[in-house]
Amino acid sequence: MSNEHSNQSYQLIAHRGLPQDYPENTLIGYQHAFALPIDMLEIDIHYTKDKQLVVIHDDTIDRTSNGKGKVKDYTLEELKKLDFGSYHQGHFEGEQIPTFDEVLDLHSRSSKKLLIEIKKPSQYPGIEKMIVDQLKEEQVPTHKVILQSFDFDSVSKLAHMNVPYELGVLISKKKYWYKSPDFKAIAKIANYINPNYSIVNKHFMEKAHAEHLKVMPYTVNDSKEARKLIDLNIDGIITDIPCLLYTSDAADE
Repeated sequence: MSNEHSNQSYQLIAHRGLPQDYPENTLIGYQHAFALPIDMLEIDIHYTKDKQLVVIHDDTIDRTSNGKGKVKDYTLEELKKLDFGSYHQGHFEGEQIPTFDEVLDLHSRSSKKLLIEIKKPSQYPGIEKMIVDQLKEEQVPTHKVILQSFDFDSVSKLAHMNVPYELGVLISKKKYWYKSPDFKAIAKIANYINPNYSIVNKHFMEKAHAEHLKVMPYTVNDSKEARKLIDLNIDGIITDIPCLLYTSDAADE
C-alpha cells in the first residue's frame, strides 16, 4: 500500500488513532494508524496527579477504562494498572493508557506529523510548558508537530512562548453555530483554525484563507460530507475512519 493517499490537495488526519478498529488513544491503535496512508495522527494530552503527561481524550477514565474518576486524581502508576482496552469490542484486554513519552517514541519511527490537542488546559496549570519541554527533550523535529486547543488563551500562551511549532485553534459547533469566529484574532496567534465540520461553508473558508489560516475540520466520518469539504478547499480532514477517505479518493480517480 502507498504511504500517501491519492489526493494531495488536503491532509488526512487519523483522529485518536483508529477508534473504529482499536481502543482509542492507545499504542496499538497508533501503530496501525502510522502504517496507513495518512499525513497526521491526532492525540489528546492530560496530566496525572504526579504531573506525568498521558494520552487520553476525556478528563475522566470512566468511558475508556475499568476505573472511575478524573485523570488528574490518579498517579501514573495507578493508571497503568487499569485496563484501557476491554471497553472496545475485540481482544484488547490489558491495553494501557500511553504516556506522552511512549507516543513520542513510537512517533520517532514514523514520518507522519502529530496533531496534539491540549485538553481542558485550565484544569492543568503549566501543561503547555510541560508539553513543549517534552517535545524539545525528545528532539522531535518542529515540522512534525502541531499544537492545538479549544482554549484560545492556551494557544495564545504558546504563541507568546515563541514555540517553534505550528499552532491551531479548535472551533466548536456549540459556541459558533450562530456566529463567526474572530479570524483576525486567531491569525495573530495560530496557523490553523480547526472547526466542527458542520459549520464550514464557503464564507468560513474565504474568511480563514484571507487571514492565511489553514482549515482542518473534525470529525468527518462520511465520504459524501468529506467530498463537499474537499470541494470547499479545506486543508485537512480529521476522521475516525481514514480508509473511508483514501479509498474514496482512489475511486474518484
